Amino acid sequence: MVLVLLAAMPLLAEEPRLNKQGNGWVEVTTGTVKPAKIVKINTDAGSVSVTGGDAPNITWVVTKRSYMRNETEARRKFSEFKMRSVARPEYMVLEGNYLGGSGLDIQISVTLPRNTAVLKIETRGGSVNVNNVAGKVDTATLGGSIRLSGVGGPALARTSGGSIDVGEAGGELRLETNGGSISVGSATGHVMARTAGGSVKLGSAPNAVLETAGGNIQVDKCSGELKASTAGGNLNIGQVEGPATLETSGGSIHLGSAKGVVKATTSGGGIHLNHLAYGAIARTAAGPITTEFVAQKGNFSDSILETSVGDVVVYLPSDLAVTVKATIENAVGHTIHSDFPEVKVNKNGGDYGPAEVYGQGAINGGGPLLKISTTSGNIELRRGGR
Repeated sequence: MVLVLLAAMPLLAEEPRLNKQGNGWVEVTTGTVKPAKIVKINTDAGSVSVTGGDAPNITWVVTKRSYMRNETEARRKFSEFKMRSVARPEYMVLEGNYLGGSGLDIQISVTLPRNTAVLKIETRGGSVNVNNVAGKVDTATLGGSIRLSGVGGPALARTSGGSIDVGEAGGELRLETNGGSISVGSATGHVMARTAGGSVKLGSAPNAVLETAGGNIQVDKCSGELKASTAGGNLNIGQVEGPATLETSGGSIHLGSAKGVVKATTSGGGIHLNHLAYGAIARTAAGPITTEFVAQKGNFSDSILETSVGDVVVYLPSDLAVTVKATIENAVGHTIHSDFPEVKVNKNGGDYGPAEVYGQGAINGGGPLLKISTTSGNIELRRGGR
């Protein structure tokens, strides 16, 4: 390993230490440099781990492992990876160049002051782990997972072949992966998460946009607006303090509560929307719909509930003013039941073709429109809670 200094600031680096461990060889190099506002780590290969702490300086440890037959071959293999360090008053750069092919495992561990303003990491062959850094974090890898925890500023994480796991974040998050799942414990800023091949899980955030082409989406709490879409999974959403847009092409949708307008669409599953403080637009091509409205007068907005195959069950507050229009297109064996006498149920046809059943009425004098329709299924209008 060669460590080259191109800086005016003092740099302390130890000579590499070579040891035999089991069937392989290990080479360890450590170094120290004064702190900088901006720290960049760029390496052709290897995993990178960075931890913030109370130490005044920046220290690093480069560990290389190989399974060569003897010490001479091990040293030759270790020389294929070279690290260069550049230190300036405002920034410090660690650059790793891998001149070989395979057979070398590289781990880079860095400890720096927690109050580092900017940390940027890029590796083309390993995982990234960042813990307890107060500033902005920008990470990217072409071949590994990314884990962030205790990040105080905004964070960007991108990987082409692994998962992304965020514990606690104190700023905005932008997370992108082409081949893994995404998990966020909590964030105080806006969360944008996209994956082409895994599930998405969010503990809490003020606002979020979550997208996956091949997995489920789970959200515990969103204190603002939520947008969640998947092309191949279920949506399991807990508490949303604002509006919600929920879309899936191949699964069910379940929502615990929302204090804004809800739009829920699926091509192949049921929709269950609970404790809705405003209106809802819910459509499914094959599945039941159940909605529970708790809206107060003046908050409810025009709502549409539509399914091609399935029952529709709606719970309404007893004092909610709403105008109902409900229709069953093919009512053979199906009917409309209402706990509200204002909704009158009638039937058309049935002698020479499918019968249509429809119900209309102005509950509590009428108000915003509630349109309910199913091609084949029952419709139930229930009073109050369950």
